[in-house]
Amino acid sequence: MNTSIIKLLHLGYWLFYCLVITFLFVLSSDGIQPAFENWDDWLIILATMLLTGFISFYAFYGWLVPRYLKNRQLQQFLRWGLGVSIAITGLIIAFVIAGLSVVVSVVFGKVFFVSVSFGELFFLLIGSALVAVMNGLLGTVIRGFIMWYQDIHVKEMLANKTLRTELALLKAQINPHFLFNTLNNIDILIERDAPRASLYLNKLSDLLRFVLYETQAEQIPLTQELEYIQKYIELQKIRTTNEHYVTLQIDGEPDGLLIPPMLFVPYLENAFKYATNKKVNNAIRIQIRVNSEQIHFQCVNVIDKGKTAQHAPGGLGNDLIRQRLTLLYPNKHTLTIRHTGDDYSVDLLVPVKTHELSPH
Repeated sequence: MNTSIIKLLHLGYWLFYCLVITFLFVLSSDGIQPAFENWDDWLIILATMLLTGFISFYAFYGWLVPRYLKNRQLQQFLRWGLGVSIAITGLIIAFVIAGLSVVVSVVFGKVFFVSVSFGELFFLLIGSALVAVMNGLLGTVIRGFIMWYQDIHVKEMLANKTLRTELALLKAQINPHFLFNTLNNIDILIERDAPRASLYLNKLSDLLRFVLYETQAEQIPLTQELEYIQKYIELQKIRTTNEHYVTLQIDGEPDGLLIPPMLFVPYLENAFKYATNKKVNNAIRIQIRVNSEQIHFQCVNVIDKGKTAQHAPGGLGNDLIRQRLTLLYPNKHTLTIRHTGDDYSVDLLVPVKTHELSPH
């Protein structure tokens, strides 16, 4: 929380505190005019209550809460808190029993020496004890709120930083491998079919533009993510003449929905990397079902027996993806990964956000 806001919070608290004491003093005097005819009494009570409240408030706020309560030492906090309240009350009693209550009036520039009766002494005793406890509790609550707010802010900053770092790591894993293979394939294709090579080069340019610019946002339109996936698959299929090597099925209406960028691509890259012989039909099967509340992503690929050990879940990529999903959808997503002797499947269910489409 900003330092200036904290200072304003403290200033507002003490102004309100003075107003409450003044209000109670007026109520006890049967009217405003009778109350301030004895304005020296008001100054004595205000000064005493301010002194008691100030010491108690900042003893809890600046010492007990940070030292004990923050470290979850509840018993020590209660023991010291009770001791501080008693000590403050004792100081006020000693101050009054001494026979002098010194109040400096800024308005009149006078110093008053006021003797106190037994009834007034008892009232100040009870009042000081209550004020000490009340201000201690309020100091605890306010400091606790500030620490809670700051902890939440720090956690959000760390979560966002972690998320950006993990997304950058995922991009670093995916892009170089995919980029070099695709450029190789396009280079070979240029000699055989230049127009087709140009078409694929444009698709690759679109993908790189998407990765460099669109993925900087926290949420992007689902339509853009799906376009990326389609172009990614088309570029991967350059490496095979088998048209049925990959199947992609998209059900539902994606318009108006938002998701975090690059959410499914790591699983697709993994499937292409470890899929079996490219002459096999349906070696990679991808299905994406969309509705207004969630996306159901499924990806299944046949396992290349020579790469089984490397394909097992739990590697760096899978750990990063799981962490990212946990940050993005805490307790709101379902991820199931199955690894059998013949295939590897990913089943991911995540909620989606909606956004208003521009009329243009």
